[in-house]
Amino acid sequence: MTYRLRPARGGDLERIEALIEARLRWMDETGIRQRNVANYQEASPRGYYERMLREGKLFALDDGGEAAAAAVLLEEDPRWRDATLPALYVHNLTSSLRERGAGREFLRLAGERAAALGKRALRLDCAADNTKLNRFYENLGFRAAGTVEDGPYHGVRREKTDLPGRPFDVNVLLFAGYETLDVFGPAEILAHVGDYRLRWFSRGGGEVVNAQGLRVIAEPISAADPRGALLLPGGRGTRPLAGDGEFLALLRKLADASAYCLSVCTGSALLAGCGALDGREATSNKRALDWAKSCGGKVLWRDTARWTTDGKFYASSGVSAGMDMALGFVADRFGRERAAEIARQIEYRWNDDPDDDPFSENSRR
Repeated sequence: MTYRLRPARGGDLERIEALIEARLRWMDETGIRQRNVANYQEASPRGYYERMLREGKLFALDDGGEAAAAAVLLEEDPRWRDATLPALYVHNLTSSLRERGAGREFLRLAGERAAALGKRALRLDCAADNTKLNRFYENLGFRAAGTVEDGPYHGVRREKTDLPGRPFDVNVLLFAGYETLDVFGPAEILAHVGDYRLRWFSRGGGEVVNAQGLRVIAEPISAADPRGALLLPGGRGTRPLAGDGEFLALLRKLADASAYCLSVCTGSALLAGCGALDGREATSNKRALDWAKSCGGKVLWRDTARWTTDGKFYASSGVSAGMDMALGFVADRFGRERAAEIARQIEYRWNDDPDDDPFSENSRR
């Protein structure tokens, strides 16, 4: 389905009210604590939306018929007085329960609008104790950037800076003995994203020799902008690193700072070993899964998964699965058609189902 973001019209108000009421009921029924516990309808009555409509600040996601999502977009927000980057602020986002992905698409298009207005960030907040929603926003690149208190509402401020048209670093972390396709399969795909800039790093910089004897000259990781995406391969070189406390401490800092963190094969074992995946879903090469599990007992390991996604963390199964994961990552950022087009350009048959794992013992094949 093709959506467009447009200023709301008077005829949208009843539909937006219906979306809000349905979402509030859904939150009550599912036990989610967000706007339903913050006197939402008193704080944001119809008069508020009518005023936002008159001022041109209420926007709707148009699916060719009625509004599938809506939110108020502001250029100033008192909750962010201490922030320095010019930003567009998303308030009161609501979306249809029937049209899955409408909220995600609204935020993607809001990011495009922010970039067109010359903004450097897209910002919002959500309830601090809503783990699922926080991880949803984290998956979209909204980093935690402080807190907000408003009566009974305790929120996390979140900020997204990887807007369209702005360079965004993909930091590839190399080490001796990494697997070739773990790196260069995903790199081929991510290089097709125009704003993404691939950079090659190792712990101390210099020449890195991989499992197949390929030699790459890397920069020291200290030169990286850690706020980019981190791509971590697997391979035989992960075994000694799993017991290297200095490397694991460095990796934890990089993983915490990154906007997105993608691991291929046994790269997830290193993320597990440094604690970055505690309480999150992940997978690994099925032939090395028992070893990966031994590196992180608090990880929610998936025995059957081509790749997993949990917030900003993506983890793939063995070697070639990194390409499927990278295309899934692109689909989450830019839409499925963009990922499918990249797959066509490189003549790759994309396994686009993360649960279709033909190499698992529990494979459906």
